[in-house]
Amino acid sequence: MVDRYRELEGLKNTRKLDVVLMATVSSFGALEKPSAAERRRFVELFPPVYEASTPEARRQAVAALSSHPHVPQEICHYIGTREIAISAPFLARSPAISDETLTTLIETMGEEHIRAIIHRADLSQKVIQALIGCHRPEEDETPEGNFDVRAGYRDESEALRQTLKAMAAKAGSEAEDRLGLSTLSELQTALLVRFSRRGEGTLFLETFARALGGDRVLAADILSEASGRRLAVALVALGMAKDDLVYVLPRIVPALSTQTLSADEAAEELVDALRPAACIEELLAWQSLRADEEQASAKDATRRHSRRSA
Repeated sequence: MVDRYRELEGLKNTRKLDVVLMATVSSFGALEKPSAAERRRFVELFPPVYEASTPEARRQAVAALSSHPHVPQEICHYIGTREIAISAPFLARSPAISDETLTTLIETMGEEHIRAIIHRADLSQKVIQALIGCHRPEEDETPEGNFDVRAGYRDESEALRQTLKAMAAKAGSEAEDRLGLSTLSELQTALLVRFSRRGEGTLFLETFARALGGDRVLAADILSEASGRRLAVALVALGMAKDDLVYVLPRIVPALSTQTLSADEAAEELVDALRPAACIEELLAWQSLRADEEQASAKDATRRHSRRSA
């Protein structure tokens, strides 16, 4: 096998590098269980030949590797960082990518690459948690310095409230839309759709809570409401598109169906009756009430501690 790779390297000056790339991939793909030496040689050969090839050859090579279970992690990471038009099928389907490599890509790549990862059918809990918790640096609203997780969530929740207040102020009237503003990221939307489709209620709750600035209690309260209206109001306020809303609601709130309407029809009727500006105001009111309750609870805890210390 090593001799075969050397032969391919020697072709660089005599044949188109596209042919070399495909031959390199085909040779490696034919190996049922590549040895350590064969894997190492592939790691050395693939990147330079890939870089010198045409976009079409790159697409074909990556597509061919997408079903190979023994692609080395160095190459998995390399492909995962290439342009999304080429790397998407590999990120979405490759059985070779380890959880560690996927987590690294989630932490370092942009939303298009992460959306491709979300489409994988075999996401582990570790990768799902990385997806739920991922954020882009430009979205980070928390101040610099040391702070614990709960403080960080409070900062996120306050940032969300300020954003929603600004939206409500700009909306002017219920007839207007959100003026292009959105609080749900595309990644959060994709996760909410995925978790609703797969019936993963706990993960839906966790993602929804993150979208609400980390307020798990409010998220649970909203999801516990049987009619689904509060969930619809919250998702409209957070900027979820109607098509996604109408898909998510019946899967999270099956009781939406009535004697005359299917769950999907009932969801569409419910969403059509809501106005973004009013939904934003309603979500702000819920958040304000939760903040008051939390403050009152903290005061009670302080008083109890003072009485015990006296």
